[in-house]
Amino acid sequence: MKVIFHDEHLGMLAEKQATGKSKFPTEVIISFRKKLAFIRAAGSTQDLRKMSSLHFEKLTEKKYLGMYSIRLNRSYRLILSIDNEDNLEIIIIEEINNHYS
Repeated sequence: MKVIFHDEHLGMLAEKQATGKSKFPTEVIISFRKKLAFIRAAGSTQDLRKMSSLHFEKLTEKKYLGMYSIRLNRSYRLILSIDNEDNLEIIIIEEINNHYS
């Protein structure tokens, strides 16, 4: 699988590059990096679905049709989409979303 970032800020956050004051709590950033490591280590999205701790779910809300989420903590979700190119799954990290705001 290949991982790309729709939002440059999230790419920098993932690589621990300075991004100024983050709009996310520290625990969310730590969880984001851990979940990203799981995504990068997975062979396919099927591997992610098997890990119940990720709460990998297809989203049904109109704004997020065709996208998926992985739980970062009780409030925050990592929103992603999946594309295929030459039998290679591409995970596109779209945003970190406060589910209850």
